[in-house]
Amino acid sequence: VIDATEVEKPVIMEIGPGAGYALRELIKKFSPSKFYGIEISEAFRKQLTADKEFSASIEAGVLSLHGDDAKDLSFIPDNSVDIVFAFNVIYFLDPLATYMKELYRIVKPGGSVNFGVKNVAKDMDQSIYINTDWDACVEEMKSAGFVNVEKKEERLEDSLAYIPLVGKKPQE
Repeated sequence: VIDATEVEKPVIMEIGPGAGYALRELIKKFSPSKFYGIEISEAFRKQLTADKEFSASIEAGVLSLHGDDAKDLSFIPDNSVDIVFAFNVIYFLDPLATYMKELYRIVKPGGSVNFGVKNVAKDMDQSIYINTDWDACVEEMKSAGFVNVEKKEERLEDSLAYIPLVGKKPQE
C-alpha cells in the first residue's frame, strides 16, 4: 500500500505486531529510523523481545515495544510518525473515535494510517469484533481529520487476503 521511497528512514508505528510477521517485513522494507511497536499482550512482547533480529533492533535504538493501549500514546510526540500500520486490529478499538484522534495527533502532516482488515471478522463474535463495518471505519477516519481515506481492493489471496483501509493526514 505504501511506497517505500516516499520517506527515507521513516518513523513507523505498528499497533498489534503480535508475533512479528508484518513487523519483520516492515523493518526490512522501510529501514525505519524509529519503530514503535504497540502490543498490549505481554506474551507477544516477550516473544518479540526474545527474537534475535528484533532484540538487535531494540539494542540499536530503532525498535521500541510498548504495552500501552493505543488510545493513549503520550510517549510519542505530536506530528512525529510517518506511517501507522495496524493489521487485524481495528475490530477491537473501542471507542474507535478515541483511537483515531490519538493517531491523528501523532501522525506527521502528509503521513499515513494503514489498517488491514479481513471480511472473516464479520462472522466473529460481534461483542468482541466491534468494528467490522468497513465503511463506518472509513467514516471514523475521516471524522478524525484524515483525508484521501479509502477502502481499497482486497490484496493477496486465501488466508492472507486483506482489505486495506488507508488515509493521510493533510499537509499543513
